[in-house]
Amino acid sequence: MKKEVAPMARVICITSGKGGVGKTTVTANLGTALALSGSRVCLIDADFGLRNLDIPLGLSNRVNYHISDLLTGRCALQQVIVRDKRISTLFFISCSNDVMHQDDPQAFREVVQLIGLDYDYVLIDSPAGIENGFWNTALAADEAIVVTTPHRTSLQDADRVIGLLENMIPAPPQLIINMADAQGARSATVKMEAIIDILNIGVIGVIHSDVEVIRSVHKGIPIALDPEFESGQRFRHIAHNVAKNQQEPFISLQSRTHRRFFSLPQRMF
Repeated sequence: MKKEVAPMARVICITSGKGGVGKTTVTANLGTALALSGSRVCLIDADFGLRNLDIPLGLSNRVNYHISDLLTGRCALQQVIVRDKRISTLFFISCSNDVMHQDDPQAFREVVQLIGLDYDYVLIDSPAGIENGFWNTALAADEAIVVTTPHRTSLQDADRVIGLLENMIPAPPQLIINMADAQGARSATVKMEAIIDILNIGVIGVIHSDVEVIRSVHKGIPIALDPEFESGQRFRHIAHNVAKNQQEPFISLQSRTHRRFFSLPQRMF
């Protein structure tokens, strides 16, 4: 009899060329939106320097162990996993500021594969830039999402990261443009059409500058939980694109398709 192989999660690293583009907030909200659809989602904070994915999730007080403890055998897998307070299918794994484990990409990949046996999606919050942490997360992933802002420096760094990812991950990297209407000097920001031409990869979503996103981070309540805010709708739309492997532009979550996809439409703020 042929032995059944357990289905693996889609392992997606969420990365950026530079810091400060909102990558961690995107990870928290995309994971939340995917979990709202009923998928089992595990978010892994692999940014050993900043390690702040727990903040937008509101889970800081629930973290007892870190992925470093799992890598060194100081705790079991179930001890390092934190269940979300609001969504039963959303889980989180924190990391410590112990950067020594960034030097063993094979060990990290094996742990991610083990975690992936129990989930539909594993989202890895990668450090910005192209240091060891970036290579670890990219080598552990099957897909990649690059987050950028419209600023020229962010786009330049994103372009470099995209070039590296194209040689490391089989699936083409995809793009989320954050703070798309950010204010700045004309020479510092780039229009949407030009961004697409410069980076030449598929865009799965656009998030505008929104004070409500900042407030949601401070509250530890992902804005994706609340479809009454446009940013909440946009994160849900990105999740829909990820789930369907498509790049449809955002229109409205009032459509029948999107109402079917999500299960918690009630206001959370």
